[in-house]
Amino acid sequence: MLENSIWSEFHTDKTIRETLAGLLGRDIESVGGSEKELYAVLKRHLTKKELRLFIMNEAGMDDAAIQGKTGIEAAAYEKAKRRVYSKIRSKKISDEIKSIGS
Repeated sequence: MLENSIWSEFHTDKTIRETLAGLLGRDIESVGGSEKELYAVLKRHLTKKELRLFIMNEAGMDDAAIQGKTGIEAAAYEKAKRRVYSKIRSKKISDEIKSIGS
């Protein structure tokens, strides 16, 4: 399914569905669609750097390691992190995730 994705590189125990449900404050059942569809939504709405930052942060990586792998400078890191999470929590993405399963 997502064997060759960056998600599978950093997450072995947590699914995208579980992560998004926790982030959006929903039940796992209310987050519809397959893992592949949910990953596609994230790829569509986030830049490559933002997607990497989100996945590595959710995997529990150290901030310094994330900065090194994404190429984001320390001064801009917190701002980038806030931007990523606000995008994911936005009505546009939240509604799209909700509508996948319907």
